[in-house]
Amino acid sequence: MNSIDPGSINTLSAIIESFDPASVIVFTGGASYATSGAASVVDRALTSRSATYIRNIAPNPDLDAVNEAIARYRSAEPELVVAVGGGSTIDLAKVVNAVAPRSQDARAYILGERPFDGAGAPLVAIPTTSGTGSEATRYAVITVDGEKVPVGHDALLPAHVILDPQLSYSLPPHVSAVTGLDALAQAMESMWSVRSDAESIGTASRALQLAVDNIEAVVNRPDPPSRAAMLEASHLSGVAINRAPTSAPHALSFHLTTTHGVPHGHAVALTLGGVLEYIGGVDESDILDPRGVRHVASTVTDITDILKVRDPGAGRAKLYDLIEAVGLEPTLGGVGAGSREAKDAIAGAVSRVRLANSPCRFDRHSLRSMLSGIA
Repeated sequence: MNSIDPGSINTLSAIIESFDPASVIVFTGGASYATSGAASVVDRALTSRSATYIRNIAPNPDLDAVNEAIARYRSAEPELVVAVGGGSTIDLAKVVNAVAPRSQDARAYILGERPFDGAGAPLVAIPTTSGTGSEATRYAVITVDGEKVPVGHDALLPAHVILDPQLSYSLPPHVSAVTGLDALAQAMESMWSVRSDAESIGTASRALQLAVDNIEAVVNRPDPPSRAAMLEASHLSGVAINRAPTSAPHALSFHLTTTHGVPHGHAVALTLGGVLEYIGGVDESDILDPRGVRHVASTVTDITDILKVRDPGAGRAKLYDLIEAVGLEPTLGGVGAGSREAKDAIAGAVSRVRLANSPCRFDRHSLRSMLSGIA
């Protein structure tokens, strides 16, 4: 993996020089671009280049944001792309860079109606949060017509990644909490994904261990070691889901974000414990993983060992306590989604693409049953 190196943002100048681009386009988040310390380094590295900036990218970019950025991209004709920010910033840059060189509308690519047929300019991804691992994946999420749509293709993979934990030192506790929970969930879901293998499970296990051991500290008493550990957890979770993608908790999270306004990592965490317990009870009647019940049970045991609990039920309680410990509401009811009607809506709007990576069968009935048991 890429090394976690304080101060490594300063290698950006050399990376830019190696490509010697006449034109560069830079995607940035909001205030974090300056407060993280990235702005001064990036701007200085581009003083002799023609640079176009797409700034203040909002969370959960939608199709309008994609099309607006594509217009700027085509006008700039960049030979290099730099994305500095959280998962939304990097996701937007990845999709725009893959779509903009083509003449067709972005919607067809995002919805899978038209296949990607090559990459855009080289992309340098520089995360300033410790959560999504987007810098390590061939995936992005774009909101289309009010629904989050996962996009996946090798054309989205960044060419270079800079992992500098110092860029996360200024993160407020709430952002550290929601992004940290995303990394934790990605790692856990990758472990039980039907597409997992020995390598991805090993990577995801390391990510989960780092997240469990450091998330409370990075939110409540952050220091350089906990910041570096959570950045490593985030990146490793991205590496893992690039091989073995996320499953039911992510599938269920999209509606919570688009309808109830729950930040992504928090939304995923709200059902993570319930899904862990459900998967822990898998039997021959609902197994989907071709490796069988024994393999899934062994994976669940590995997860509960990392959580330091005796069984999946206790794991669910541990995750509930962890969400509360980082200052977030641990219940669906607390975010306005506790009614039967709200839970039915979550089950009905689930992302089937993500759900298909789960090791056991989830239909609308089983989803409703599981959600009914989550406070």
